[in-house]
Amino acid sequence: MGFLDYAWIVSLQKDNTKVKILQDEALAQPTLELDNFGFTIKLPTARFLEDGQISFLGHKFASNASGKSKVGRLFRASVLHLTTHTTAPFSKEKIAPHKSDSITKAYAKSLINDTYVNAYLQARYPEKLVDIAYANAFAYQKIKSSERIFTSSTKLMAALLTKLNVGIIKNSPGNEQEQIVNQLFKDLMTLKETFLASIADQKIKFFDELFDEKVKTIMYLLEPFGPFLEAPSLRHTESIGSCSIYSEAETSASDDFDVLFRQSLESLGGTVPSVDNMEECWRPGQEAEALQAFNSDQYQKLREEKILARINSYMSSTQFRSVSFPTEDYTQYLRARSLVQGTSRRLLDILRSAFNYLDEDARQEMGQLDLTAVIQSLASNKPAIDVFTLDEYLKPSFAWSIVFDVSSSMQVKGEYGRALAIAVAEAAKELMTDPTSWTFFAFSDRFYILKDSNESYSKRVRARIGGLKFEGLTYIPDAITVAGKMLAKRFEEQRCLIVISDGWPYGYPNMPIALKKCVNNLMRKSVLVIGIGVETDRMSNFFKFHASVYRQKDLIKRFGGVFADASAKALET
Repeated sequence: MGFLDYAWIVSLQKDNTKVKILQDEALAQPTLELDNFGFTIKLPTARFLEDGQISFLGHKFASNASGKSKVGRLFRASVLHLTTHTTAPFSKEKIAPHKSDSITKAYAKSLINDTYVNAYLQARYPEKLVDIAYANAFAYQKIKSSERIFTSSTKLMAALLTKLNVGIIKNSPGNEQEQIVNQLFKDLMTLKETFLASIADQKIKFFDELFDEKVKTIMYLLEPFGPFLEAPSLRHTESIGSCSIYSEAETSASDDFDVLFRQSLESLGGTVPSVDNMEECWRPGQEAEALQAFNSDQYQKLREEKILARINSYMSSTQFRSVSFPTEDYTQYLRARSLVQGTSRRLLDILRSAFNYLDEDARQEMGQLDLTAVIQSLASNKPAIDVFTLDEYLKPSFAWSIVFDVSSSMQVKGEYGRALAIAVAEAAKELMTDPTSWTFFAFSDRFYILKDSNESYSKRVRARIGGLKFEGLTYIPDAITVAGKMLAKRFEEQRCLIVISDGWPYGYPNMPIALKKCVNNLMRKSVLVIGIGVETDRMSNFFKFHASVYRQKDLIKRFGGVFADASAKALET
């Protein structure tokens, strides 16, 4: 269980198709964005620094169990906060920051959404507020004092931010500004009571109208204190714009932190536990989960490095720009899979029929006597002569490699192409009882590893399929060369390479000739090469065995039929 898996466990949004949760090493603060289906949440990664410390959300921690536990708390707080946003009763355009929003509007929207988040957690999950309060206290410690914030508007906005989330102001921003902070804080607390009543099923309606009214009120009260140069936010919450209110100097742990934590927990509506040590607020299991996430990600990184090193040895004769694992996006996998719901199962039935046809019938009229079949025949008083079996070693064995085109030319049909690739992969998963007998790769002018032969078809593999981006040139010959080299070294009786593409090789001179040559070379090595054309018949130009897929039925009937015919011919030779 790595950090992405942990995020899905912590998430309060249980509809995995509504929200994407991704990790981005380049981020210092989470982001919340709209997409065509719902929301995309991007989380920063915990990084190990050269001095051995861990950096996360602008804070540094020791790389021991205690430090990793603290990172886990901040991570949970971030996931809880952002996923609770996606449960809000407002239209989704009001929930996520928008590029067209002014600074004051983005800030006002954020305050209202944060008020809803705090109300929702207080009403439904009060036990989870300890993580939010912990993150709030960390953020408060790093915020600069008012005299070090030079813009009047930023002072006011930072003060309101801490008042709302911690319950106190870090030094007064000025008498007039403090009056506005107290007035807006009172309004937001009244709004929180409205949200609490709604969550308690008191059927308060017109949320969008209420939202717009409160945004206008906040913007009106802030306007006299402009100009507005930035929109402050807490580091574990979504970024709403540039923010310079944090000090880069490290804050040492102090007794004040316990006070801040308790103050924040009380202001959020939580109950301060009766414990002598603040560390007792967390269950041992929660601390163990954070350690497991760290260890799992580190182990997976080492494993992927070994896979990359092995596959890089096949790259010398290709022109690929790089070899890598794609970003993981499990939600996009689920969204694409829904486009061909049931197709993988029907395809599996066709392929199983082909396998059974190619296999020797286990029931024979000569061979080794099957005593169970003899006894059943005698007991039922029904004479039978097919009570013999052939030796197991006579059955053919299979190895597959699936290669999926994710170049720019596939953008138009990209999600449908991704869905077809998923259908073939899931059929392979069921068909190949040994996960080491099949692999799955993608390519453009780069080569992507989706499933190595040493991996099972896990959630991580599925997430890699979802994370593929359709961009770059189309190095089909190079992809077939790499996958074919690996297949050619296997000892299975039948080896099959399946290429899913639109059939437009592009990127360097004479590529169509190179494509035909590499396909023929593999066929001479007894590797069966089948081309699946995504809404095209161009694969017939390069592949002896090919299927054009325009509808789901085409994948089931045409590919299944081509595979059966090609396999039968290959086994006859």
